[in-house]
Amino acid sequence: MGAPKKIIAESIFATITPILREEERVPKLSTRGNDWSKFNIGHSQDLYDPVKNPDGVVRLTNAHNAFLHADLAAFINSHNQFDKGDCSYGKGDTGTLRLRTAMANHLNEYFAPVSSFDAEQITFAAGVTSLSEISAMVLCDPGDAIMIGRPCHSGFEKDLCMRTGVNIEWVSFAGDNQFSLLEVADYDAAFEEAKARGSNIKALIICNPHNPLGQCYPPDTLKALVEFCASKEIHLISDEIYALSTYEREDRPSEKFTSVRSIDPSGIIDSRQVHVLYGMSKDYGAGGMRLGCVISQNPNFTKAVQAVSRFASPSKFSMDLAAKFLEDRQFVHQFLQESRRMLLQGRLYAEELLKQTDIPFHNQGNSGLAIWLDLRGFIPSLGANYDPWFAEQLIAKRFEEAGVLVDRGAVFSAPTAGRFRLVFSVDSATLREGIKRINNVLQHF
Repeated sequence: MGAPKKIIAESIFATITPILREEERVPKLSTRGNDWSKFNIGHSQDLYDPVKNPDGVVRLTNAHNAFLHADLAAFINSHNQFDKGDCSYGKGDTGTLRLRTAMANHLNEYFAPVSSFDAEQITFAAGVTSLSEISAMVLCDPGDAIMIGRPCHSGFEKDLCMRTGVNIEWVSFAGDNQFSLLEVADYDAAFEEAKARGSNIKALIICNPHNPLGQCYPPDTLKALVEFCASKEIHLISDEIYALSTYEREDRPSEKFTSVRSIDPSGIIDSRQVHVLYGMSKDYGAGGMRLGCVISQNPNFTKAVQAVSRFASPSKFSMDLAAKFLEDRQFVHQFLQESRRMLLQGRLYAEELLKQTDIPFHNQGNSGLAIWLDLRGFIPSLGANYDPWFAEQLIAKRFEEAGVLVDRGAVFSAPTAGRFRLVFSVDSATLREGIKRINNVLQHF
């Protein structure tokens, strides 16, 4: 005969009560700590491999250039002789002079600046993510705002706002081409509307070449944006992390990358209002180095950034390897040439697979590592009662259940639901399997 139910219940309660009391004794997190604890980093351990793990997850979300990893690893393995000084804290918490000089020389060759980049203008930290946040902290007080056109890089909202108290003022465009000279008027209208609400905008940030659209800002549009920032007395931050990830196409005119530093500021804007973000992660497939830099002709901005960047100092080993890489000009030239060839090949192969499966996409641009899918046509098939953004979330969930990950438009603050970003800079087998799984899901709508 079993124990009475009351005794069992009391026994269970006696067991869990100490646990509950122990939990009550644990000091609570701060409000922000509690919010951040809900953040999902999204590590994936069960990744697809055509031979070793054919049932694994196909991840087409990480914007890294996998085409370059073999050549980069070979370079690193042949240049990993370090000085014993690299084992100490040493000098150069915000970039060694050697690295900053190598980067300045590199940018002067490829970015065609009106006035040369100088090592003293460059501050390094452990990634552009850190420097985006630091730039926001240096330019804005809590409650101030930064303007961004939508859609745009999914990380900006987290990077600029998560710990800074800064707000985002999103800009939507009347036309379908935010790179057109005509669309600059939308920035002006958005600025005045935000100002009327009491929003204090301190800066505009752009992504050039653009992520996720893969297009470059034409020189005329860049100049107009510089003029806009001058007229509103705000800063311009140009994230040029994909600057050299462009490729020539034969089927349509290819867009050229133009750095904001190649726009002559004379008579337009104080050059101290213009800042450039760059790094090793995209053009060189070196995200693992964790090296980004911000370049500014504003000494006070640079000093302030350096003061905060010590919380995100890069590794001495990474800085040594990056300096060796950038100093080997012949290798860099060949490396970038091969990168452009493989990016074009990967983009065209992705387009071919998408066309074969009748999956529509943004068929413009010739830069970056991703394609902007247009799945808006599948939203109505879910039913009139579905909110479009919920429908987009549902499609993403079904992709995940099918073993393929692509980022949905909401994380890029897309103006309409149904857009997804697919990274194509992966091996052909992975790309083929990923698009196959996407198509299998869409066939059931």
